[in-house]
Amino acid sequence: MQSSSPALPADSLARVAGPEISVVVPSHDRRLRLRWLLNALEEQTLERERWELIVATTNSELAAIVREHPVGARHITPHASGPAAQRNAGWRAAQAPLILFTDDDCRPEPDWVARMLEAAQAHEGAIVQGATRPDPYEWSVASSPHSRTIEVKPPGKYAQTCNILYPRAVLERLDGFDESFPGPAGEDLDLAERAKEIGVGYEGEPGALVFHAVEAYALPHALRLARKWDAIPYLVRRHPHLRRAQGYPLGIFWRATHLRWLLAATGVLLSLWRRPALLLAVPYVAIRMTRRGSDRRALLAGLLELPGQAVVDGAEVATLARGSAKHRTLLL
Repeated sequence: MQSSSPALPADSLARVAGPEISVVVPSHDRRLRLRWLLNALEEQTLERERWELIVATTNSELAAIVREHPVGARHITPHASGPAAQRNAGWRAAQAPLILFTDDDCRPEPDWVARMLEAAQAHEGAIVQGATRPDPYEWSVASSPHSRTIEVKPPGKYAQTCNILYPRAVLERLDGFDESFPGPAGEDLDLAERAKEIGVGYEGEPGALVFHAVEAYALPHALRLARKWDAIPYLVRRHPHLRRAQGYPLGIFWRATHLRWLLAATGVLLSLWRRPALLLAVPYVAIRMTRRGSDRRALLAGLLELPGQAVVDGAEVATLARGSAKHRTLLL
């Protein structure tokens, strides 16, 4: 469905004579993965003169990698190292009327830029999200007790910037990503929600695929990673309709596992006085034990990983509770 969106400003029409689409990548501290991304972009099927590549980073070593790589990317130094500041610096330096974002832990398919350009032309003025899947070359890493990747069937409900396109006119009207956002998570969905509020369409292109890294973490690192969710309550305070639109359990729990974890923690505490209260822990134990499947080996793995999963889930709930107090809105 084609959606109405803000018209392109007159000065942006002149840019069509240059590149038709600009790929913007924020990069922080992933040297090897950045090289893999640049290699994948070097293999794009779209004629090179029709698109440009901009990498924004404050890291001098990464900047050298960008300048030396034969893909022909431009390096931009943003004023800050946060993802919002990096993306803003990238798209503002771009020449094309269409801005395609990805991250330095992704690896696009060869026809990615071409497919996203076609999708943007078919849905003029709209945001277009492509598909994201775990990298099949790294899938074995997912066997780790604490691993992270991203999978998106577009248009997804989080508008992740690992594979998404914005018309430059929309970014200019909204002044891009909010650099005052209090955390390294949620600023991408905030931008999409602000765009929807002014009538910008949101479309999906499942044929435009990037593979996302699968990364394993030791328990201490997984606990540190949980801290990034501190800003999610702020996001929900800014966009209250997300409680309903995202289907938050009871309207106050960000994830179903958090509701079950809180019930389990309550049951464990109450069992000090009444042993049957331990039954409150059954829903949480069940979902965590079956996270890898229901056969005997998978259930054994789930049982062995249960204590660590409980610690991480507890850390996430604590982070959200802290964020709820800070931003004066309840989300656990």
